Amino acid sequence: MTAVVLASLQPKASGYYVSDNQQTGLRVRVAPSGILTWNLVYRIKGEPAAKSASLGVCDPNGKNGLGLQEARERAAEIIKAARQGRDLLEEEDEARKAKQERLTVKELIGRYAKHIKSPHRKGGALRTADDIERRLKRALRTKFHSAADGLRRSDVSDLLEPVADGRPREAEKRRQVIGAMYRWGLAKGYVTTDPTAGTESYGRGDPRNRVLSPDEMKTLWDWMDAGADGMTPDCIAVLRVQLCTGARVGEIASMDASEIEDDGERLLWTLPAERSKNKSERVTPLVGLAREIILEAYERRKRGSLFIAAKSERALRSTDLGHALKNRDLPCKHFTTHDLRRTVVSGMDEMGIALDTIAAVVGHQRGTKDTRTLVQHYSRPRLNERVEAALTSWDARLRGVIEGLKEQPGDNLVRLHG
Repeated sequence: MTAVVLASLQPKASGYYVSDNQQTGLRVRVAPSGILTWNLVYRIKGEPAAKSASLGVCDPNGKNGLGLQEARERAAEIIKAARQGRDLLEEEDEARKAKQERLTVKELIGRYAKHIKSPHRKGGALRTADDIERRLKRALRTKFHSAADGLRRSDVSDLLEPVADGRPREAEKRRQVIGAMYRWGLAKGYVTTDPTAGTESYGRGDPRNRVLSPDEMKTLWDWMDAGADGMTPDCIAVLRVQLCTGARVGEIASMDASEIEDDGERLLWTLPAERSKNKSERVTPLVGLAREIILEAYERRKRGSLFIAAKSERALRSTDLGHALKNRDLPCKHFTTHDLRRTVVSGMDEMGIALDTIAAVVGHQRGTKDTRTLVQHYSRPRLNERVEAALTSWDARLRGVIEGLKEQPGDNLVRLHG
């Protein structure tokens, strides 16, 4: 068989085969339409029956199909495997199917995100599910189209080392969420290895201990009064409420009108369990400055989210506040939203407010690990009054700071409700 012979083959009323006398089992089929296709007859070692398989379109010129030499090489490859007891064509077909079934990194992130957001998940949907999904996408965006099971330890290091140079805490958080996703994938059978297993921790970075001084609090409040370098009013309101209450910025940012109750005498904010970090409902009496800010927002939006992201109808997120602070020339030494929370806790502690009450104010578990079982199962104190008293005292002190009073009222005065 030669290229000239192939080019001279003419169709007949029914299809017919022409064998190659150089490569055993190789032949070309001439269809009634005139189309030529390569065919191979071979037998697997140990099997009684021979097999017939198409190798593709035949093109004497080798441009739009297999040429003669390519067909001979392909046939020789298949027959060599057959003599070893292997079916190369079946192996390749299985490999193709396996490749099609393999998840990409992007698909694995999608499935994991759906899992941690599901209310049917054990323990319910993760409050931080959206943050975890965004962190995974940032960390693995250059590997989206790679096979999830193909990610290696060296790949993780290459992705995280540049981040660790300037932000070790962020690098460690990314390492942890990648590891959590892959361990879940292992349990589900989506992947066979965890590429973070055995990787070195980047540590927690320097512990944060930033607390704003009274002068800084006043400077910051005045700066927000002046427009905060173009920050949106809703972002300003959230930061102010955080400085008034010590609540987590994400809890405030996503506050919904349905969570606010105004009975004319007291304004209560009920944080539902699904939005709480410790999965417990928390009721916070809003007093003083915080009451004024929330009432103003509540009057504007009687339903839905009280604080809206710029150019969007979605609720603000903690990341929105982080970006808002990061991209502005702050009037005092740089701080994070968590530093404002720490400022409130430290201020209340300095005022002599009991740590258990402070924990109740900011949504932390009360007591030590030795007493938490007792607190959880037996203790049912009326915390609302204590929380309200603590927030009233803090509001008086904050007002004194903002107004520049040398003696800050409220340090030794607690007003009890009723």
